[in-house]
Amino acid sequence: MPTPATPNPFDPTTDFVSNVIDVPVGESGSPTSSGSVNFTKSDGTTVIVFETIELALKALNYMNSNNLYYILADEDITIINLQVKLLILENTFINQKLLNTYTLTYHSNEVIAIHRSISKMATLKDALVSCGYKTELVNFLQNSDWASEPLNRSPFVLVVDWWYFDTGSRLQDTSQIIFQ
Repeated sequence: MPTPATPNPFDPTTDFVSNVIDVPVGESGSPTSSGSVNFTKSDGTTVIVFETIELALKALNYMNSNNLYYILADEDITIINLQVKLLILENTFINQKLLNTYTLTYHSNEVIAIHRSISKMATLKDALVSCGYKTELVNFLQNSDWASEPLNRSPFVLVVDWWYFDTGSRLQDTSQIIFQ
């Protein structure tokens, strides 16, 4: 059973406050917000990565504005900029191998991995499997698909976008996300 969440690494009163939230085409106002963005690590502890979805989206804007591919939330968690989504990963051996072997990006309407030396594209699931991740999951499209996996079979990955609390963030969208 996961332990209570530890404090988040970002201060909502000072970090990313000057950044705006980019709004996807077809949406208006603010994203549905019902709490913090939490991440369960391989040791069973839960970390609050962002106090609110708004702070996460401001971090995305900050990363885009400063041409940053990733930032470290702490020594155990890396946040990858996918231009319209954030991918939060624990720095496990498999995920470190994933980041050393592939570049992760949002292409067309999905999160994909591009192999760094053979220019081959793969789904995130296929890229993780090639790095040693073992799974029997048929559906591997959104956070809820792997959230119910026991810790010893979790990919320790979290997708965050505008719809995180609404319909759930997905690796593959019905159409490409474009900001207004």
